[in-house]
Amino acid sequence: MIAIVSPSKTMKEEKVSIRTTKPLFPEDTALLSKEMRSYDVQGLENLMKISEDLAILNYERFQNFEKASTYPALYLFKGDVFKGLDVDTLEKEEVSYLSKHLRILSGLYGLLRPLDAMKPYRLEMGTKHANARGKDLYTFWGDKIRQQLEKDAKDEILVNLASQEYAKAARLEETSLQVVHIEFREKKNGKYPIVAFYAKVARGEMARFMAKNNVQTIEELKSFDYSDYAFNEDLSTENTLVFTRG
Repeated sequence: MIAIVSPSKTMKEEKVSIRTTKPLFPEDTALLSKEMRSYDVQGLENLMKISEDLAILNYERFQNFEKASTYPALYLFKGDVFKGLDVDTLEKEEVSYLSKHLRILSGLYGLLRPLDAMKPYRLEMGTKHANARGKDLYTFWGDKIRQQLEKDAKDEILVNLASQEYAKAARLEETSLQVVHIEFREKKNGKYPIVAFYAKVARGEMARFMAKNNVQTIEELKSFDYSDYAFNEDLSTENTLVFTRG
């Protein structure tokens, strides 16, 4: 069983004393980072639709990318998903579980394992960066992400905890794996909409739940009960598990 999550824009550069692994696609990352160095500050601002301050930060990141310090991916990302996961409070064996069962999708790295040594960056998967292989990052990565996930999921089960933007890069509609989508919904006026902020945190909490409980089957996922969520059988289908609260 492999679960996929989206990365975060927020990163916290703190050294962690833990053995790291090497990213899976170093040549692809090197090619992309080289292409990104061709943008000036204004170019990054326009490409990524970010503020001037963020553009300056990421211009400097890409210009100095080759000599930048590395950090284990699971500890560097600090956005909402990773707040829910809260890796700093996990036990050693729980982090080991995530190393085997969690993958982080990435515009620059393609697919990251939790302890892969990565460098700070900003490059969303949906960025329309014309590159050596096509018009955007989806064409750049092609089938590589899907093929790697199929190789990693020994039991041929993939749990989708990623956003639509990132899940698209995994080409889930083409995979040979059994894909189980996870949704978190809030009760409001008799309906159950998805609220993006809450959903992001809950995706991280689900990854944490999997690590804490050594989850190995789809059925075990249904026991998730963090933050008052509960499995909603009425809203769920064979391929989509829905959890609600409120």
